[in-house]
Amino acid sequence: MRFILSFALLLGMSGALWAQHDGHRQPGGERGAWTTQPLLLLERGEDRASASLRLRGPTALLVTVFGPAGGERLFELIDDRAQIEVADAGIGNYHWLQVREEKPQHVGVAATVWYSSLAGPSPRRLLETRHSELEIVPAPLPREHANYRESEKWQFVVRYEGQPLAEQRLLLETEHGSRGTFVTDAQGVATVLFPRDFAGKPGRSGHGARPKAGFVLRTEHVDAGRHFVTTFNATYGEDVDRGSSLGWGAAFGVFGMLSALPLLRQRKRRVSKEQSC
Repeated sequence: MRFILSFALLLGMSGALWAQHDGHRQPGGERGAWTTQPLLLLERGEDRASASLRLRGPTALLVTVFGPAGGERLFELIDDRAQIEVADAGIGNYHWLQVREEKPQHVGVAATVWYSSLAGPSPRRLLETRHSELEIVPAPLPREHANYRESEKWQFVVRYEGQPLAEQRLLLETEHGSRGTFVTDAQGVATVLFPRDFAGKPGRSGHGARPKAGFVLRTEHVDAGRHFVTTFNATYGEDVDRGSSLGWGAAFGVFGMLSALPLLRQRKRRVSKEQSC
């Protein structure tokens, strides 16, 4: 029995080491400084119709909030911060947030989405509406109270002037240091696999929720001598099955050893019988 317990413990330790190695990446660096790409960072507001936004990276004076019902509002950025509200009074659901930096030969756009828990229409119209020349559009967005998660595949559409861009490179960076490149198909759709990189890494969480980390997608396009660069950032969470490999590995090991007990007993009886003869 001691042998069985020792063997199960060894399997459990092996499972833990495997889980720690799975998805290992180089450190993402100091929180808030894990990327050079622009970020639109959100915090809860005083009520369901508002939020606090912090801009990191580009220089911008205004942030535009597009609502699911077609509304559009501008909010002033003071010291890279703004208090934003829903685009249409009393109408919630997903909103599109965007800042723009434009020069004669360069256009930089940074975007994210904000979810207001007020009742509102489906975000389909919001995602179909063109908000800038070069866009990275989630297709679809996570449902209410859901999130992007590591190990999951999600699709994003890259559009230019409202039309899909084929064979367009989409670069992914995560707060935990992972990097990836994805290419759009003929319909301008890139299937992004979120890396399994939460093991042993800190994350933001609250009210008992699973930790989250930031990610940003980036693409660029040149047309008529103008250089367009667009980013989309949001957060993703842990794989819901993370940590189960250790438990299942140990359980599997114990089950295997218990299954072998009858064979071991039969062998012991057979050896004893042969020795008595």
